[in-house]
Amino acid sequence: MTYDAAVHGTPHITAPAAETTAENPATPPSLAVRLAGPLCGIAVGIAVIALAQTITLPSIDGQFSPRWWPQLSGAAIVLFSLAAAVRAIPSHAPMDELDSIQPGGVRRIAASLGAIAAYGVLWHWLDFRIVTVLLVAGLVAVNGGRGWAGLVAFPVVVTAVLWLLFSVLLRVPV
Repeated sequence: MTYDAAVHGTPHITAPAAETTAENPATPPSLAVRLAGPLCGIAVGIAVIALAQTITLPSIDGQFSPRWWPQLSGAAIVLFSLAAAVRAIPSHAPMDELDSIQPGGVRRIAASLGAIAAYGVLWHWLDFRIVTVLLVAGLVAVNGGRGWAGLVAFPVVVTAVLWLLFSVLLRVPV
């Protein structure tokens, strides 16, 4: 007998168990779903660190080696992914930031990955500054950016900062 039935004399009708659907946010996603993203991030971070070890070191002495930035990036990816995994482990972890699949989302991801692949290929034939402006402008356009500020000014500023950082300050040949 439930509290309602004992106090008010009315039978308490229990609601049927909630179905596990994408539309029903009341049911928590499974542990595998909660950990899929962080585990992929950990794998990517470890791969970046491992690939950084294959970079040949120049005979020039310097404060930073060419391995420094990739190793730091890989370590940051691993650490942030570990934090996300720890946050996602409890079944009551807030997962409200998980949005449902949006229309065109898969196309945007595929187009972004295609643009990055084209960037890697074109970099062999064109100057770093040209292909980087094209890449950033393409990524902005694919993800909804419009207007001259998003499609022209932002890519030029990002490219200038990257070129100054790597080519001028760190003397990385581009």
